[in-house]
Amino acid sequence: MISLAGALGLALQVAAAPQVTARVTPESPALGEPVTVELRVRATAGSEIRFPPVPDSADAVEPLDPRLIRDASTASVLDRTAVYRLIAWDTGSRAITFGDISVSRDGAVQRYPVRLPPLRVRSVLPADSAKRVPRDARGAVAIPGGWWRVWLGLAVLLALAAAGWYAWRRRGSEDPDPGPDASRVAEEGFAHAERLGLLEAGETGRFALAHVEVMRRYLAVRFPQAAPSKTAREVAEALVGVEFPILPERVAELLLRSEPIAFAQAPVSADEARAIAGEARAIVGDVETAWRSRRAAAEKRPRRERR
Repeated sequence: MISLAGALGLALQVAAAPQVTARVTPESPALGEPVTVELRVRATAGSEIRFPPVPDSADAVEPLDPRLIRDASTASVLDRTAVYRLIAWDTGSRAITFGDISVSRDGAVQRYPVRLPPLRVRSVLPADSAKRVPRDARGAVAIPGGWWRVWLGLAVLLALAAAGWYAWRRRGSEDPDPGPDASRVAEEGFAHAERLGLLEAGETGRFALAHVEVMRRYLAVRFPQAAPSKTAREVAEALVGVEFPILPERVAELLLRSEPIAFAQAPVSADEARAIAGEARAIVGDVETAWRSRRAAAEKRPRRERR
């Protein structure tokens, strides 16, 4: 039989063993909906806990924020929780991969692998319940005779002639009309978004998205590579090799903050909506200042160097 002292020592050893738990919420998120991963460790006071860093972007799952550590320790128990906010940009089963958690005490290190179930990412599009059957494809249209080749050649020649005449007119013009200035259009767009009174009406998400949309249209005019149809990652990649005057990651970060609002109707506070709107204005202002300086420097060079 085990003595009382032996039973007490065995109970203390079991109690001293670290307790490691993991939780993922929600387990089946919608596309673009933030996912929270909580890794919690309870160990004896005096232990040292090392949580894994934010996972790299993999399997269409990206981190939203830096890692957050919550501490609920007491005098006898070390209780810490690492919180990670992630987001998935593709539907289906998506894996989340973390490094090991290490707990050390008195020179001894224990490692605990983090094994999480795969995310089941749902689409935000409604299910197609129409059950429509498409019609069969029509047959090719038969064009009688060979005159169509003659007319087609004449149409191509006319189009080339018109394009050449238009290019000659533009080259010969001393002051061609550049159209409305992109920065002025952006300022009018920002002012219009402010006048809508969306914040006062509680439409914080629409307020933030209106400012981001103005910024995206401005960037598409100044840098056509940043088309409004591209995702945040595609915009960052497209702006790397075009001498973009600010860090492309700055634009991508703002787009990542706004995409959950646009695609998953994620809630956003009034303060965060103002912050998103302010960053959109700041990006337009910084890009426009650098763009005008670069243009002024280019115009000072002789015409031969500009060709």
